[in-house]
Amino acid sequence: MSRIPENLDDLIEKEKRSLAGEYFEEAWMEMREDGLSARLIAEVYIDLALKKLVVENGDAEASKLLAHFRKLDEMGFIPASHTLQ
Repeated sequence: MSRIPENLDDLIEKEKRSLAGEYFEEAWMEMREDGLSARLIAEVYIDLALKKLVVENGDAEASKLLAHFRKLDEMGFIPASHTLQ
């Protein structure tokens, strides 16, 4: 009988993040091949992602996500030349 890992939820979350990353990478590469700039793609993705998050989960979830990115910025995970406002 196989053992279920204690951190099964963590493993599932990791796999979901990996899958989302694969979808993103495929779409990104296709748009770059179509001549879209990296900045344009990023701006559109962020804008649309926040709008979708608000529609599906409310303003509070979008605010939490923005706060998360601000915290990453404060901790130095976002290069100074790319500081979020």
